[in-house]
Parts: sequence; structure tokens; C-alpha cells
Amino acid sequence: MNNTLKKVILDTDIGDDIDDSFALLLLLESHKFDCLGVTTVFRNSIKRAKMAKCLIASLGYDIKVYPGIDNPIKQDINHLISKEIKEKEVVDEDGKYLFPQWDEKMKDYEIESTNAVDFIIESIHKYPNEVTLIPIGPMTNIALAIKKDPTIIPLIKEIRFMGAGLDFNFVEWNIFCDPEAASIVINSGVKKIVGITLNTTSLTTLTDEEVNDLKNNKSNAIKLVYEAMMKWFSHYQFANPVMHDPLTVASLIDEDIVTLKKVKLDVDLSRDGYTFINDNKSSEIYVSTSLNKEKFFSLFKEILDI
Repeated sequence: MNNTLKKVILDTDIGDDIDDSFALLLLLESHKFDCLGVTTVFRNSIKRAKMAKCLIASLGYDIKVYPGIDNPIKQDINHLISKEIKEKEVVDEDGKYLFPQWDEKMKDYEIESTNAVDFIIESIHKYPNEVTLIPIGPMTNIALAIKKDPTIIPLIKEIRFMGAGLDFNFVEWNIFCDPEAASIVINSGVKKIVGITLNTTSLTTLTDEEVNDLKNNKSNAIKLVYEAMMKWFSHYQFANPVMHDPLTVASLIDEDIVTLKKVKLDVDLSRDGYTFINDNKSSEIYVSTSLNKEKFFSLFKEILDI
């Protein structure tokens, strides 16, 4: 692939909220990245990997997918998932959570035997100071890679994650699902860490008209994502999707889409991962504080041809 393209690894919990699928589409169809691989995380990583591989194949790409870690570092899954949600869930033949977007046609797609954590470590050593990690789910894989091999810390070009929020009185989902992992990553000392926060991602809801445009799109990949989105809507009674994860990818395509600010962000492990400004810290990361909404949606629709 073109050596001028940004080397990236997308780390995703694809299969729950539909925005992970849109983020993967945006990353591949932008032709701005050399995607070294896709890694999956949280609960049923193997089936998430097969779903990602199915979507990748529908676009005609041959990119390897590596299943990662199912469980948070310390959090109890039963603490994370409410009783109301648990009552709606089903499990697969291995007793693992079967997300509503799963389709049996995905089961035959081949994924890699190498674990996501090892793949991340190997890739960073193979391409020192070149790889940007893009976690758009819980950061368990990234955190455990850093713990397993701390020598990768100065070799990571950037970590750009979707998560956290400023001045909110609640915990953002990706951080909540594994606050210990988020704390490890945010406090790792990686030279550049960027958090695309709820302050900006929450402004990216698709309208009814835009959802209808997806329904009528002729692309096989868009059709696949639309079908998955309808399953997700039906299962959880959600309405219009919010493009949290695509904004994270888009911010790497066009740096002017979000405004970044350096802050001393920290994770309160005693409050389920509540993020806050900690003036006692020495290290800083960047966080998104405002969004050029028109520019984002223009780029999103142009790349995906919707």
C-alpha cells in the first residue's frame, strides 16, 4: 500500500451500537489509511471479529481481523450491564453474549488465531513511531498490550480514542466498560493521546432523512450496515444513531473537523471511570471540545456516497 498513508489499527467493539460499523466503512473507503489490521474487544470478541471481517469483505478488502479480550481488567460484567438489558440478551453456543447485529452468514468468515494484544505489540515493533491506534470501544486490548510490553510506549505514534467527556455528571460508556484500561492508556505516557469526547460526538446524530438515504443506498456494504442497524434498533428500541466512532476516524482525515485542547485528564476508578481534570498530574492529553458539524457530515456523506 502507499507508504504515505497513515498506518493505523482500528480496535472496535463492533456489533453493539451501529457507529462502529460506520467507522470501519469510513476508515476503509476514505483511502487515507494503511490499515494494518482490525482488532476486536469486549465480551464476544470472536464473533465481533467475524462481523468485522464480513463487512471488510463486502467492500472487497483483504484486511486481517484479530479477536482480543472479552472481559474488562477488573470490572464485573454483571455490574456493567443493567438487569433490563440482560433480560433482552441471548448467548451463543459458547455461552457468550450474542449481540443483536450477529447474522449466521458471518460465522464462516476467517479471522486470525493471533490475539489482538500480541498483534498490537508486534505491529508497533515492526513500524516504530508510525502506528496510530484507534480504540473506539473499551481500551482493554491497548492497555494489556502496554502492560505486557511497556517498551512499545515510546514507539506508538498516537492513540486516538472515542471516549470520556468534560463537565458531565455521568460516565461515558467506553470508559465505564473498563475504567482500569482507560486509566492505564490515558496515563501511559504515549507521546500523543487524543480523546474524541462526548462533548463533540453527541452532536452527530443522523436525521430521519439521512437514515432513509441509507435504506435506499445501492452499496452492498451500506445495505449490510443498514440491516444490522435495523436489528439493533429493534432489539434495544433506539431511534436515530449517533456517529460517535465515525467522528473519531474523521478527525484523523481532516484535523479541522474538531477543535482540540490539552488537558490533564484523569480517570476516577472509585467512581466507575468518571473522567475529570486533575491539576496534580504532570502529563496532558488532547481532547475534543468543539465540532465543525457541517464539515463532518459533508466528509461523512461524500466518502460513503450517501
